[in-house]
Amino acid sequence: MKIDYYAYRSGMRSWNAGLKMFLAVMTLCLVIAFDKPAVSIYVILTMGALTLVKGKIPWKAYIHFMTVPLAFMVFSGAAIAVEFGRAPLGDWNLPAHFFWICLYQENLVLAGRVFLKAMAGMSALYMMSLATPVSELVLVLQRLHLPRLLVELMNLIYRYIFILIDVSEQMQIAAKARLGYHSFRQSCKSFAQIAGNLFLVSLKKANAYYDALLSRGYDGKLEFLSEENPPAGGQLVFTGFYLIVLLAVAVIV
Repeated sequence: MKIDYYAYRSGMRSWNAGLKMFLAVMTLCLVIAFDKPAVSIYVILTMGALTLVKGKIPWKAYIHFMTVPLAFMVFSGAAIAVEFGRAPLGDWNLPAHFFWICLYQENLVLAGRVFLKAMAGMSALYMMSLATPVSELVLVLQRLHLPRLLVELMNLIYRYIFILIDVSEQMQIAAKARLGYHSFRQSCKSFAQIAGNLFLVSLKKANAYYDALLSRGYDGKLEFLSEENPPAGGQLVFTGFYLIVLLAVAVIV
């Protein structure tokens, strides 16, 4: 929920939004295209340093954001590395009653490569999102001639998520004040009631916000105001130099 907060306070706030998106997307594409651990490690370190040093993002907040998808990546890596069989056929085998847990060296290497590649992609995207407000990203997408309806829905859904989170937290506080979580059974009941009420509240708020848009002259198009930040010479030089070094690491290592 603090991504926009850090984006507006970022030291890279004045950078051109299109250039930051280009750098992040190109880095992500090169990481996927070359599929080398050295490239992934290079991107993780450099993008992290750029976000922390130049962007001035608190390191605790950055680590927190990076650990959000960590559980998914760990389980995905485990699904790649671990196989099950009726016989011990792997390089390392663990008995588990009626079956064997088999580990193969090549699967472990593949899981490590996938994990590093995913972390590199996340670091590149966090560099962009923690330095660029959503309104500027929307303008860049519009200039790329993406369907206007798709871009507007993306922005509205993004904003609406935080409204629903706030309403959900208020409902949870009310449930806790009424001992709605004093037992497992009551917790499940409270969760179901909050989910049902949240659906009804979301419909009510959606109608209210649509009426608010109409009362302000909404004609089917959302207009976003943003500052014009043309790419500076130093920013262009840095972007080109970074991508050239990345290509060099991919080719040499």
